[in-house]
Amino acid sequence: MMRTSRRARGFSVLEVLVAIVLFGIASVALAGLTMRTAKRSTISSVHSYQTVFLSSELARVTALPTAALVAGTSCDTTTSAPWAYQRCTTVTNVSTRQQSVRVIVRPLLAGLIAPDTVTIERASNVGALDFGGT
Repeated sequence: MMRTSRRARGFSVLEVLVAIVLFGIASVALAGLTMRTAKRSTISSVHSYQTVFLSSELARVTALPTAALVAGTSCDTTTSAPWAYQRCTTVTNVSTRQQSVRVIVRPLLAGLIAPDTVTIERASNVGALDFGGT
């Protein structure tokens, strides 16, 4: 009859419990990391969409003649995919030949992303030129 030592029989209950606890701690740490990564990915995606919608509104405004832009504020809200936002465009007549255009894109995600704002100055080429003193 052959005798085997205690160590050769297998794992003890204590060793299995320690392994399960270590695996549980590692799993919880990875779950938290995964959640943070998903949230940052969502925020990055929203920033990208916000930049695209802001750029498209600026392209639309700059394509129009200065005379076609009426002073005032206009807003539109989109609640469909890919994300919900409100876009407001404010046109201010600085002088007879100069306009200030301010575009604000506000995500409707409560507190997740701050509004993005761009202000441009536009000059009209219609009318007499004033070179300051003649």
